[in-house]
Amino acid sequence: MVLLVVSGLIGVSGADRLPSTVSETQQITIDTQIDAIATVDVGTKMDWQTVRNGSTTDTSIGKGEIISTVVYVDSVLSNGGDISVVKNIGFDSSNMMRDKMYNLESEKVMTYAGSSGSHLVGAESLILDVRGNYTSNTSESVACVFSDTNLIHNPMFENVVEAQSDVLNLNKGQISTKAEVRAVGSSISTSAGMNYQIAVTPDSNSHEDYANGIVKTNFAGDIMEARDKKPSGSKKDAYVNDWKKPAATNKWRDSTEVNGNISSIQKAFNYKSGLKL
Repeated sequence: MVLLVVSGLIGVSGADRLPSTVSETQQITIDTQIDAIATVDVGTKMDWQTVRNGSTTDTSIGKGEIISTVVYVDSVLSNGGDISVVKNIGFDSSNMMRDKMYNLESEKVMTYAGSSGSHLVGAESLILDVRGNYTSNTSESVACVFSDTNLIHNPMFENVVEAQSDVLNLNKGQISTKAEVRAVGSSISTSAGMNYQIAVTPDSNSHEDYANGIVKTNFAGDIMEARDKKPSGSKKDAYVNDWKKPAATNKWRDSTEVNGNISSIQKAFNYKSGLKL
């Protein structure tokens, strides 16, 4: 499952904004390789939050505050059978300066052949949530976006995107996934982004014609943005009660489920927040 949030305007030029990284950054890599005929339980979870002009303990969004939250969860569980897993995870909390760069990257290739009634279940989800408040007034703190608070400067935003895949009762087959997310950046031209791919096929080394099991995917987004800027001059008063309200909303969902013998299923999802210069 994946979530994403970003947007905003600063002065006369702006873009969907990300918080910049904190001064102390971390880099983490985790590499896993398993070849076994056994029960297997493998899991990864990351919950990462970065705040600009605020604190992770804040209960409201204050002046110029931008918050990004990333949640990544991956799990694989089998009760026996022949399994092979190669999984690589890389995390870098520093600023990403280009749209092809990601803070979190995870790739996995897994083959499985059940025996004596054994099977495999697995799930992977990725969520990115970025929200912000561009008021110039220190007293204009809000608990959620698009409230009735009469802001003075630029509008707030909150956009959410999610991606999730589930593999249930897999008896045999090969699964490959790739998950990437970008959540911090100091450049105005760097937008939040997410990429997710999954492919399920027969094991190429087993000479089987089909994989067998249940495969589900779910991609969704919930995007809310206010107006680009507050009108000025003669039009200012006409919009004073309207400019801070949502001017663009976009809700969407894509779901797929395949149950049975599978010769091939491939799904790819890519999201990049909008830019305005």
